[in-house]
Amino acid sequence: MAWLRPEKINALAADPARQMPEGLKVAVDPRAPWVPEAFTQLYYTPLYAGLHFEHRLRYNQLFALRVNEYIMMLEGDLIDRLLLPLMRRPEIRGDPALVEAMQTMLDEEKRHHANFAALNRTARPDLYPQGQDRLFSELPAWTRGMFTVSGLLVSKLAFSMWYVMALEESAMALARTMQSAPETETLGRIDAGFAEVHIQHMKDEARHIHIDGLLIDLTIGRQSARRRRLNAWIFEKMLYGVVTPTRGGSGAKVIRQLVREMPELEDREEEMLRALVGLKSNRAFQESLFSRKLMPFSFDTFDRTEELDGLGRTMLGYDRRAR
Repeated sequence: MAWLRPEKINALAADPARQMPEGLKVAVDPRAPWVPEAFTQLYYTPLYAGLHFEHRLRYNQLFALRVNEYIMMLEGDLIDRLLLPLMRRPEIRGDPALVEAMQTMLDEEKRHHANFAALNRTARPDLYPQGQDRLFSELPAWTRGMFTVSGLLVSKLAFSMWYVMALEESAMALARTMQSAPETETLGRIDAGFAEVHIQHMKDEARHIHIDGLLIDLTIGRQSARRRRLNAWIFEKMLYGVVTPTRGGSGAKVIRQLVREMPELEDREEEMLRALVGLKSNRAFQESLFSRKLMPFSFDTFDRTEELDGLGRTMLGYDRRAR
């Protein structure tokens, strides 16, 4: 993959037309869906079609809030921990243009966090009072520990950069879908405010993908086969928690919030939770998380890494191609 040079990335970042604005303000329609149905979890279960329209719509809206929180989590809890230590590596520190691009990326991530927090608060001020940005994505102890360890290890083991690249590209795929196919399958047209924030977010992510790629090449790409194999092993273990819905995870929290808001669903809560957990082996759902269609840059990077030859065991949507 031919990544953009840091100088080109910086030139693009300086163009206001290619930036997500600061303090983005939008209106939100409470009668519209907020995310494409195929980007939600229960959509992939048999029971979804049997839910009443009002229940599917509220579930969609709650899940959209969860999606926004996860973007905020990635950008607020993980990327700082990775990029700041990487800036101190000699091969990176010696490239002022790359350091500038990384610092711009960090600044933009703060802007993204603020914009998505404001969007959620506009959509549901009752769920997000001032000072509270998280409802569904409060990190469990193991995730907080994983992020901390990732930051401590990144100078020697940069496996988390693969994860960052894939999730940033996934956010771009969501925005492209909102832009190109705003009409959902059963719920009507996606809210224009939600679509606008995600489409603006895509402008910055389109540059960040190239920074991720450059950093992966400068770190993992220059390591010994043994060190690359260790990176691959840790990455695959890290992914298990991402591709495996659980009763204690954020998807289950969305279901429980749905039942709190629509108590007539109380007798179906257990059914929905069982269906959610069953998605672990659902290929269509797994491909909605990771697929070549969603993240071609990431998959090309995986293909070029010999040590990721077993990635498909955990990432079921990964269709390895020979290089």
